Amino acid sequence: MQTKDYNREELNYHQSENNYTLLIPKKFLNVKDINIKKKNPDGSFSDAHVEMREEENNILIITTIPIDIRLEISDDI
Repeated sequence: MQTKDYNREELNYHQSENNYTLLIPKKFLNVKDINIKKKNPDGSFSDAHVEMREEENNILIITTIPIDIRLEISDDI
């Protein structure tokens, strides 16, 4: 399993929708291959309650609050 961390400063705020998004290049990944965690104040990670949308070349992650995100990418084929 591979991991990739994104901090809350990398999220884009959309005032009209009142949400935050993160656009990640897909590069041969599917939404089912990714588990999204949020960083807790103590440094541990837990499941993030976010919406994921698979687009043509990207995966869009949508959250209502700014959070530090960890992607856990499955190596299984």
